[in-house]
Amino acid sequence: MRFGKELIDRWGLLLGASSAGVAWAVQLPLAAAIGVGVTALVARAGIAAATHEKEPVATLPDVDARSEEGRWLQRARAAANGFESASESLVDGPMAGRVTAMGAGVEETVTTLHRLAGRAATTGRALSRIDAAGLAAERSRLTANLRTAPEDVRTDLRQAIDSVQAQQDVYARLSGARAKLLAQLQSGALGLESLTTRVVELSAVTDHANVDTPAIFELTDQLEGIRRGVVETEETTRRALGG
Repeated sequence: MRFGKELIDRWGLLLGASSAGVAWAVQLPLAAAIGVGVTALVARAGIAAATHEKEPVATLPDVDARSEEGRWLQRARAAANGFESASESLVDGPMAGRVTAMGAGVEETVTTLHRLAGRAATTGRALSRIDAAGLAAERSRLTANLRTAPEDVRTDLRQAIDSVQAQQDVYARLSGARAKLLAQLQSGALGLESLTTRVVELSAVTDHANVDTPAIFELTDQLEGIRRGVVETEETTRRALGG
């Protein structure tokens, strides 16, 4: 799988074309020049694939499949599997090549969604440790006491209220971040499902050669929109949570 993706990588294709061009420029026969280009492309793909396989794989967080974030993550992964299956069913040609090339972007998007799901789970556990109702009641009590307190204790009461407010602010930030994460998980999963459904539709076309080029480019644009959304959410929530 990785070797095949490297074969259609644009930099590899450029290297192969350039190598063939150089060989042709030094007056090698056409067949020999093409052979040089193919050899360069295959060698580059082999090296890139081997290097990739040796790279350490980042550990993804554990996500409870029964949680809300876990359910959306499962749907996103199912959509990615469906996309791969649909792309493999396409007849060889320009459309199949472009859709196959999108597979890496789909997998990258699911990986980012997995990290978002892990962050949503962590945020949910943090929220469960904060007694929001208790803080609200404490603030109401302190505020009521402040209205009737003598001057010599008012400063202490204000400091106590500030302490409660700080905890409430943390709760608000965590709540907002979790809501954003869950919304993006839902959007990302549904977006991938929509993308996969569109590929399934295209795979049903008998004559793939007559598929509109704009329709194929729309798939790429759709995937890029999904990918950009999850990446932006990852950055936004990281900043919001100070991590």
